[in-house]
Amino acid sequence: PRSPPTRTARMDALEEPTKSPNPYCLWLSENRERLTKESGSGGTGGVGKLAGQKWRLMSDAAKKPYQTKTADLSKEYAKKMADFVAGGGVKGKGRAE
Repeated sequence: PRSPPTRTARMDALEEPTKSPNPYCLWLSENRERLTKESGSGGTGGVGKLAGQKWRLMSDAAKKPYQTKTADLSKEYAKKMADFVAGGGVKGKGRAE
């Protein structure tokens, strides 16, 4: 019979969940290719500037799906983080290393 995994092995198997993106980041990830073509450059500065302008001009109704998705992802993150901490993980330790 196999022996149960050691605490170190269990900790190595635990991976701290990543925080959910904000609504703007979700929108940008879905529209980056189009914005890159529209800006005419592959540089992040031009794309970021254009994206910021377009996001600010969007109506609240157009932003709502991204805000809802972010809220759902945040709830999922909170649950995963609670499970991570309950399993012996230390919040923020991965960033400190």
